[in-house]
Amino acid sequence: MSTLLKVESLKKYFHVGQGLVTARFSKSVRAVDDISFSVEEGETLGLVGESGCGKSTTGRCINRLLEPTAGSIHFGEIDVRKLRAGKLKHYRRDVQFIFQDPYASLNPRMTFGEIVAEPLVIHRFGTKKDREERAKEMLKTVGLSPEHIHRYPHEFSGGQRQRVGIARALMLRPKMIICDEPVSALDVSIQAQIINLLEDLQEQFRLTYVFIAHDLAVVRHICDRVAVMYLGKIVELGGWKEVYNAPCHPYTQSLLSAVPVPDPEKQHERARIILRGDVPSPIDPPSGCRFHTRCPIAQFPICSDVEPPLDIVAGGQRAACHFAKPFPIPEDKM
Repeated sequence: MSTLLKVESLKKYFHVGQGLVTARFSKSVRAVDDISFSVEEGETLGLVGESGCGKSTTGRCINRLLEPTAGSIHFGEIDVRKLRAGKLKHYRRDVQFIFQDPYASLNPRMTFGEIVAEPLVIHRFGTKKDREERAKEMLKTVGLSPEHIHRYPHEFSGGQRQRVGIARALMLRPKMIICDEPVSALDVSIQAQIINLLEDLQEQFRLTYVFIAHDLAVVRHICDRVAVMYLGKIVELGGWKEVYNAPCHPYTQSLLSAVPVPDPEKQHERARIILRGDVPSPIDPPSGCRFHTRCPIAQFPICSDVEPPLDIVAGGQRAACHFAKPFPIPEDKM
């Protein structure tokens, strides 16, 4: 497989100062702060972490919905940050987005047919009749009836609306889709249906996914590799089996210890890793390792003074921790 997406030293800061007097004293929210990763053709990379860790901001920077503060993004041979106007529009044909909220991401004044065909209108593909036929075909592909093209979003459930969002993302035959928590607003049974649909579509259209989620159980079923984020940084990166069965970073270990197990007896036997304190503010993150204020194995002064690099710990698994080591978790405990 060849590398489709390569992100290096990506940063995205949001300035929070207001007014002419306070502007020069303003600070920045470091939503994404110097992260690097790559995505191979045909694979699914999962970005996971707590709310506010920078997952969605990373996805929006990749698609240039947000302008990065610094760093580089390469899609194949294309330098994404240098794209302007028509070339940026062409790039977005290859990199589409599935949004989190199926209620807010669809225009309530447009029919399903108009919503699904809208990318073809924007990029000037075919006649009105051609676009309608393509919309019917795509609705059928995602498990909806072609007759639904004349219906409005308020007439359907969240799962059906999300299928329309997926159909819209597929209309331009993209190479990669950024899935921004596409199942978090859905019922558990519907989540499974959407995940299965995404897997089938990946095989059918040879897609590459960047899958953003906070539900580790969902990520486990769809992702090939997992990148764990904390406070704007990637703290662990590796294959899903390695990350889930032998996490190296104490933050990943605490996240996995919180994943519920359906068997009450096994759930009772599990040892929870309870983190102390709250997540620090991204406006003024801790020095050194950003996790050291909550880390159960932190040692001073190294953890508070020296930022750990994302180095290889075991096999191809990487972790940003001075004392990282595999923490085996039996499969029957997950």
